[in-house]
Amino acid sequence: MKTFYSILSAVINTVTGEKISLGLLLSDGNKSFFGYSDSRLSLIGTLIDKESKKFIRQYLRSIDNVIQKIDINQDQLTILEHDGKNVIINEPYIAYLSTYSQNVVSFSKPVLITVEVKEHVFQNLFAKFIDDETVVETMKKSNFQVVKSAFFPHVQNHFTIEKEFSPEFNPKLLLPASIDLFGKNERYVLGQFLDLEKNIYHVKNDYFDYHQLTEVFLKSHKFLISCEPNKEKYPQQHYFWNEIRKQRRHQYVDTSELEVIERYAAEHQVQPE
Repeated sequence: MKTFYSILSAVINTVTGEKISLGLLLSDGNKSFFGYSDSRLSLIGTLIDKESKKFIRQYLRSIDNVIQKIDINQDQLTILEHDGKNVIINEPYIAYLSTYSQNVVSFSKPVLITVEVKEHVFQNLFAKFIDDETVVETMKKSNFQVVKSAFFPHVQNHFTIEKEFSPEFNPKLLLPASIDLFGKNERYVLGQFLDLEKNIYHVKNDYFDYHQLTEVFLKSHKFLISCEPNKEKYPQQHYFWNEIRKQRRHQYVDTSELEVIERYAAEHQVQPE
């Protein structure tokens, strides 16, 4: 059997094809190892929209599920004998994905190697291609994302962080939605960060999630959290920033004043939901 490895990457810019490596697959068509980096998965969450991140997370889990529970075909002895018994995790199919699947996630073209599929071989390859943190460090988080990530631990006793809702939760939800902060005291408390130096498409997606949930939780206290974007570089986002500060349907909080939310949560004994 042919042993091969393939690197799974997340596409963060479909126009330029820019991507970041997330995981590694090692297989011979019979036995497979797969793993991915949690730190890299966390990193791409700052670079893509929430739906894409959710899809990638589910895709990664599905690969594990295929290897562990589905792609076990002991009766297959002849049709794919040259490539192994597995119907899905085999070199020809991964080669096909490397050519035709280039949208949100992509496999690299399989590389054949003359080794057995062993755990220590997988670990060595993973360390070489995925665990090299110097690659990750070249893609710095924006200041906004750094502030957001640093704030979450301060309020995790009061809010569920990045709470997700499906349409089954409430008929007002047309699509799945998530909110950065979700808690409850005498009423629900919502908090949403909006990075206005993202592409306007991503800003619209984040705001749509927030707007959907405000329609579900009408009698809630809402925090909308952002900061002023560069007016020359981001004119549409700057206009949007001006408008959301005027609205009374929520409490606007600048990222320099996050203690306002922390103080409210403590004073009102907000609990995670």
